[in-house]
Amino acid sequence: MAEIAEKNAKEEIMEICEKCIKCGLCKELCPVFKVLREEQSSPRGHAILLSNKIIDEIVFDCTLCKACEEKCPINLKLCTAIRKARQVLNIKDKASPVTAKMLKKLEENENPYL
Repeated sequence: MAEIAEKNAKEEIMEICEKCIKCGLCKELCPVFKVLREEQSSPRGHAILLSNKIIDEIVFDCTLCKACEEKCPINLKLCTAIRKARQVLNIKDKASPVTAKMLKKLEENENPYL
């Protein structure tokens, strides 16, 4: 079942990210890029990595604020792709330590904060 969910998520990621025209207009509004100043942390960087089937923990850097989506001239739903990439990493047990801790707390206590 997890393999099917992973495959479907990867297909959805590709459908979204392959459409990116790599114009870079999204970068100026991205709060993560403003701080880190690294291309792979920018929305365009995420789209390039994901369209090249590179699903890495860097997707956890995104705040999912959707500023990139507001500026995108083709209305790319990059935050949806990033959420799907996070889903793939969770399926593969490669979630960020913070996410793994939260999921463990949810499982044990039904509350992510306890």
